[in-house]
Amino acid sequence: MAFSEKVKNETRRRSCFRCVICHDKFVEIHHIISQAEGGNDTIENAAPLCASCHDLFGGNPEKRKQIREMRDHWFDLMEKRFNGEINTLEPIQKDQNNLNMLKSKGIAIYHVVYEHEDFKTSASILIKLLQNAQKRFPNYKRHLYLDIEGHRNKKGGFDHDMRELQKDFSLGFLMQYFTSIHMPLVSVENNKLQINDVPEEINIISDEKELVTKMRKKSKYKHFVVYPTEENNLS
Repeated sequence: MAFSEKVKNETRRRSCFRCVICHDKFVEIHHIISQAEGGNDTIENAAPLCASCHDLFGGNPEKRKQIREMRDHWFDLMEKRFNGEINTLEPIQKDQNNLNMLKSKGIAIYHVVYEHEDFKTSASILIKLLQNAQKRFPNYKRHLYLDIEGHRNKKGGFDHDMRELQKDFSLGFLMQYFTSIHMPLVSVENNKLQINDVPEEINIISDEKELVTKMRKKSKYKHFVVYPTEENNLS
């Protein structure tokens, strides 16, 4: 069987009639798992793809998981757009850089935290590495590798700065911009699609009073992300 017209129309609507990979128009509804392999005709197995993306990736079983992740991410983004949570006046643009997300190889970003680095210095370096990686290799899957020299407390564990760098900053904030992060404390795979909309300006403010002051001055026209959050904390 093929997708019903009801499933096709609902899938197109949820994608705003755009390809979930490159965001081009004129989409067809693709079976993520092919019918020959037992794929069903429900919306859970449906992905709107343009002809080009379908030819490039539709027949590759190794890309199914990524296509599903890109579809879910795009559906969620379009729902927020429909609900007015994001700018609805900005037109949807085709983005060929998204094809890089489906390439087998990504890029590795490596940094050694030396003993003289404090939290703010290390965090600033990681942000610069992230921003430069997105500029040089737009939308490629990114994998962060972090080593730490010294920074031990009397019990042999990491000091406050390096626990914050790994637990709160890397997992609580940076994780969304990487496919995986590997640190002395833990190695983590991102269970969601890597975000590639990397801000051009990220300010690190460790003093709570300074943060509140800046937010009061700039919150009218700037978006703030505050970490750590409870859901991102390690137990």
